[in-house]
Amino acid sequence: MGQPMTALRVDSRSIHLFHWTLSRRRLSEMSLFILMLPAMLLVIAFVIVPAVWAVFISFTNQSLLGPTARNFSFIGLENYQRLFSDSAFWNSLRISFIFVFGSAFVGQFIIGFSLAVLLKHTGAVSRGIIGGSVLLAWVIPEIVAVYIWGSVLSFQSGSANQILLALGMERQRWLIDSALLAIIVVNVWRGTAFTMLLFSSALEAIPETLYDAAAVDGASPWERFRYITLPLLRYTILLDFILLTMGTFAVFGLAFALTGGGPLGRSEIIGVYIYRNAFEYRQIGYGSAASVVMLLINLALALVYLRFIRVEWSETA
Repeated sequence: MGQPMTALRVDSRSIHLFHWTLSRRRLSEMSLFILMLPAMLLVIAFVIVPAVWAVFISFTNQSLLGPTARNFSFIGLENYQRLFSDSAFWNSLRISFIFVFGSAFVGQFIIGFSLAVLLKHTGAVSRGIIGGSVLLAWVIPEIVAVYIWGSVLSFQSGSANQILLALGMERQRWLIDSALLAIIVVNVWRGTAFTMLLFSSALEAIPETLYDAAAVDGASPWERFRYITLPLLRYTILLDFILLTMGTFAVFGLAFALTGGGPLGRSEIIGVYIYRNAFEYRQIGYGSAASVVMLLINLALALVYLRFIRVEWSETA
């Protein structure tokens, strides 16, 4: 008789322990949900709802002013048909890809990654000076950066042309003849700090013992970088590419304030094209269609990067 009663008490305690653990888990999940709720509401209000609304408006003839500003109607794929037959749209898309490649990949990624490696192997004083200088460009407001670089690249009184004159060379029309290059340079100047910080954190997470062991085995600095640093940073590299691509495609204020998309559309990236059609030409529906296409391009590029990450995970599993 004693054994069944003991077993019953043990089972009763196990049941109470199970219910207590389950209650704690539910409480923890509820607390986590409550903590995430404000962020979720912000994402819904400022990301998901505007995106859904833009998709809806892209199928209408809504304008900024006039009768169709409020009483707009559904026109199907007319905006998209017009968009894909517009040579100015394809030109802005081509310029945007050049801008993303030159600014995000060639500029911000290479320079930011190189600075992160440099900071890892420099002293505290040099690290503070270099890192602080790069971060300063990042925290400066966009319109202030445009004013600074507008003063530097001005044809009449810009410091860049003053240097050329001092060297016996002619002035250059930087914001006309090299408008797209000027935007790329300014965007790289502003955005390099993000990549530098991202890779600085990733490099600090790599154990020094790996480098020490490789050095003992006779590996050169290049071999240590190639066979240790790069493989361990592959996920960070892909993440940086995703964020840089989306961020650079979304650039608008810098290009609009510095060159206005000119001259003759030679620096009109997709953001400027959308603004002109939606607000200057007052075609909200058409501008929304262009913004939806830009959103789909960003999503497609993100999926490509994530596909690479998934392949890497499957190979290392």
